[in-house]
Amino acid sequence: MFNQKSNTCLFLSLGLFLTLFSVVSCTSKKTDKNAPPPPVLAIDSVTGAPIRLPNPWKDAGCELVTDDEIVGLFDIDVNKYAFNARSLPGRGFCLRSWLKPDWKERESGNEKAGAEYVEFKNTLVTQVLDYGNEHTSREQFDMLRRDQRNVFEEDVPDVGDDAIWSTVQRALVFKRGHLVVKVTLEYTDEPHKNLELAKKVAKLALQKMN
Repeated sequence: MFNQKSNTCLFLSLGLFLTLFSVVSCTSKKTDKNAPPPPVLAIDSVTGAPIRLPNPWKDAGCELVTDDEIVGLFDIDVNKYAFNARSLPGRGFCLRSWLKPDWKERESGNEKAGAEYVEFKNTLVTQVLDYGNEHTSREQFDMLRRDQRNVFEEDVPDVGDDAIWSTVQRALVFKRGHLVVKVTLEYTDEPHKNLELAKKVAKLALQKMN
């Protein structure tokens, strides 16, 4: 019943997002005289290396925002709309999907010759990127905003330490300490209208990250 191409694209988004941060991290750095001083790093007294901060969601991506919280937020009948959740251990990644109320009509329409594809299910992807310390996390987030401004076009206030939104990706990226979280939501047919619900998902996550 579920479109394999659509599911494959969602899992590819994880790789693309990780690649995006890798590319951004290799770009040249610009000095901002008005930028706040970097946070103080905790240093290992034996090795002299920065101490990595803990990441409870590395192997528990679907615990950052729980199934019960998502079901409650979106008022999902889990049996009627085939609610499903999958994670990738070691990646802080969680994919959830459930059918839209009119999924039968949408799927039937998609089967007509020449019809433009219309998504018949909702998807929510959360993924956590762990930079080990706040200094590196801040650098990576700022470079993403600067170098991908044509993609993440909107600053989002009052979400974590900092947050940006991409309408084309239907994705909210926010920072909390040494972690950066991406919330990708395909729920409303108008891409930008997903932002308000993505913010609610982010705030559920932030309750556990404080």
